Amino acid sequence: MGEEGAIVAADVKTCINCGRPLADRVEEGQSPGSTGGSSTGECDTYRVWFCVNPDCVMYNNDLYKEQLGQS
Repeated sequence: MGEEGAIVAADVKTCINCGRPLADRVEEGQSPGSTGGSSTGECDTYRVWFCVNPDCVMYNNDLYKEQLGQS
């Protein structure tokens, strides 16, 4: 079970500037590679990571974006 905890810890992302842990939110966006444009109604779901340190120059900037799936 100890190895499983290490895997979870590896998923913690830190700010490239201040090194503090980032917060995340889930967003949906139009799939850029989808054919048929917006008429398909398909969109991708992303987890967006951003800095929450008010003293950092990267504060509230989106630093990482990872695709979670397609809905």
